[in-house]
Amino acid sequence: RNKIYSVNEKTKAMVIRTWANTQNINKRRALLAYRKAETNAWIYKTLLDKKKTGLFRKCKNLILIGSGMYPYSMFDIQKKYKHIQQVGIEIDEKRASVGREIVTKSPAKDHIHIVTCDGYDYDYSYLLEDDLVFISCDVDNKKLMNKVMETCKAHIFICAPYEKTWLRSLLTSTKISKKDGVTFFLD
Repeated sequence: RNKIYSVNEKTKAMVIRTWANTQNINKRRALLAYRKAETNAWIYKTLLDKKKTGLFRKCKNLILIGSGMYPYSMFDIQKKYKHIQQVGIEIDEKRASVGREIVTKSPAKDHIHIVTCDGYDYDYSYLLEDDLVFISCDVDNKKLMNKVMETCKAHIFICAPYEKTWLRSLLTSTKISKKDGVTFFLD
């Protein structure tokens, strides 16, 4: 407590150089994103809802189609099951680039890889029967599920919320009408 700190020009320059450089900021951002990733996120919730979380213990490879720019659900799985190698497939280059940067500067860098491609064009042939494929609810999944089933033996799941049921439920519970091109709410 009685320590005296000297703030001279050399100390100021060192602090500015180490704290303000872009690489350190990106690393801190990635570490924060990893640490604050939602617990029991969509990948885990999907198998929890189906009472099949035991599949994670046998799984060696996990693929998330439609991983987006913040793969928080993949971080959640990596924290729980460190033995699983994960691949996030994202069709949009900008979103994939952001996700890739967060992953490569996080503690999960050796376990998660973000790939930029259409999920339909990805080669799933290396997946085995204990592996898992999750399709984001934001991805059009009909044609994609057939492709995955034809090329591998992995278990395939659509991430909760399944088939955008939340949106369908909201629209059916809300009294909406459309007349002459005008949308309005009914009482």
